[in-house]
Amino acid sequence: MSKYLFIIESPGKQKKIQSYLGKDFSVIPTYGHIMDLHPKKISVDIKDNFKPTYVVNSDKKDVVKNIKSKAAKAEIVYIATDLDREGELIANGVISILPENTNYKRVKYNAITKKEILDGIDNAGEINSDLVNSAETRRILDRIVGWKASFPVTQATGGKSAGRVQSAALRILAEREKEVRGFVPQEYWPIEAELERENGERVTANIKVPKPLDIKTECEVNKIIEVLEKEKWIVSKYDTKEKSNKAYAPFTTSTLYQSASAILGWSAKKTAGVAQQLYELGSITYLRSDSTYIVPDFIQTIRNTIPVKYSDNYLSNKTNIFSNKNSAQEAHEAIRITDIATESVMGNDTKKLYEVIWRRTVASQMANMKQFTGSAEFICKKYKFSVNGSRVIFDGWKKVWNYGSHSDTILPEFVVGEELKLINVKTEQKFTQPPPRYTEASLTKKLEERGIGRPSTYDSIPTTLFNREYIEKQKNTIYTTDMGIRVSDFLVDVDFCFADLDFSKILEDNLDRIANKEIEKIDILNHFWDRLKSDIEKAKEKREESARTDHKCKKCEGFLELKHSKFGPFYSCSNRTSKEKKCDYKCDVGENGIPKEKEKKEVEINESTFDCENCGEKLIIKINKRGGEMLACRNFAKDKKCSGFFKADTGEKIVFKKKKYKKWKK
Repeated sequence: MSKYLFIIESPGKQKKIQSYLGKDFSVIPTYGHIMDLHPKKISVDIKDNFKPTYVVNSDKKDVVKNIKSKAAKAEIVYIATDLDREGELIANGVISILPENTNYKRVKYNAITKKEILDGIDNAGEINSDLVNSAETRRILDRIVGWKASFPVTQATGGKSAGRVQSAALRILAEREKEVRGFVPQEYWPIEAELERENGERVTANIKVPKPLDIKTECEVNKIIEVLEKEKWIVSKYDTKEKSNKAYAPFTTSTLYQSASAILGWSAKKTAGVAQQLYELGSITYLRSDSTYIVPDFIQTIRNTIPVKYSDNYLSNKTNIFSNKNSAQEAHEAIRITDIATESVMGNDTKKLYEVIWRRTVASQMANMKQFTGSAEFICKKYKFSVNGSRVIFDGWKKVWNYGSHSDTILPEFVVGEELKLINVKTEQKFTQPPPRYTEASLTKKLEERGIGRPSTYDSIPTTLFNREYIEKQKNTIYTTDMGIRVSDFLVDVDFCFADLDFSKILEDNLDRIANKEIEKIDILNHFWDRLKSDIEKAKEKREESARTDHKCKKCEGFLELKHSKFGPFYSCSNRTSKEKKCDYKCDVGENGIPKEKEKKEVEINESTFDCENCGEKLIIKINKRGGEMLACRNFAKDKKCSGFFKADTGEKIVFKKKKYKKWKK
């Protein structure tokens, strides 16, 4: 029997950690959250200081039973869930179901290596209640947004839901989509001139004054070319300098997703999955991080390796330090390799991603890349042309981080005032292009810049929007649907607080302040709820305003109003809520918005051989959601006694058991 119980989140880590800890430990996973807010209730008592009610997840009953059983026999229970806010909330959930008087400790580690885990056990402590409060605030707030704001959004637009992060991301995508759709191409004529020095050296320069976009017609460009072919060309400016480029910072979640997209062509979701495998193998540190920090011991390991592997010249003179953004959680390290001597791992995808992370980790402490750059300008009457060039003097960190092509463009050594000969001049008609639609990588970058979401949610945001039918993906490009634009426009028109692109950043700052004991959880929730209440009232007004039509009701003197449901748009009489003239008329929305009577669907009725025990009618065959057969009485809508479903093969009544959720009181 094991003396200690070691509880982790992911089953993928179990075997590795068990091998490190030995037979005195029993390592078991929680498979993520073991409890959450009830999936079919708001589960937040707003009037009672936003008190949450948690229930054990229906698929985690056996997990909870196993934890309780083993915890009851263990001398110490080590709770080693992930080290971020969510990990602390999961740990808090585990504590709540432990048997009374259980001796438990909270363990944190940043990588699945024997040293990290044993150090974590040696330094095990208490649960961080401030971090729990921070995570819980986010969870409560997101539940209130989804529960309270989704209904008016659905009624007004037909959209399936609204959410704090998804709605802000949708706004970014919808605004870009409208830019692209409304873009009007503008004609322009760029000019390229090939020039020759007296010694025969040649260079190709592009027009700078006037700007190419200001040359609108073929007539204009022909007049300019006429001057260029007749007048003198003079070197008006020539500069050279040495440029030093510092290495890229180690990976954060966002930059890892962006690099994997550019280098490997992977989606954020695939990168997250492969990175999770590498983390569970103990090959890289925790994959959800917005920090560029690496512990000093490992930095020294990198710096000791570089001179041996690449020579002294490739080591930066002093340790490269990279600044974090303000919201970065300092307890995290950057995403890095755990063993610098391991340059490759097994597997196809894991090998590819590991190599990218290995190169980024090592390159981060290498010497600067040095380039010799030059620029020249040439004038011909009032027209100005320019050209730039560069060549690598020392590759530095690019020796390891060698992704992307680079070719030298070497300029002649011009003398200001020297005269050049025009060899050839080229021009062609072009049209301006709309701004590009977002890809998953560019969206992740934008979300990070705006402080929307966290490393743990970057890969799930596009998936959520896709499932809501707000976006579509073609190859690697994200297109916003008409539904997505309609939902976004409504949210912006109402001015919902969470549709403000700065809202999530302010919230994340406040969550950090809660975690640092600088502000109380209740203050943030109260302030948010006061604003959201007024937003919802405004949404109702906007919804009613946009729903009004000039179409007359066929049953009364009222007008039809446009409504939405999960089945699509429909018309409903404006007197549906009137006490004096109540009218329940509804109809479909036909072509061009013309009201159309509902079409009655003919349902094929197939009788069974079984009789209803109440009225004697033959039970009819019904098809359930999964495509299976069951029986029901044809009179179940008329007579409550005839309600219920029966087995298709025996006619025996089916009894549906209600799901029971175990409550967790804090």
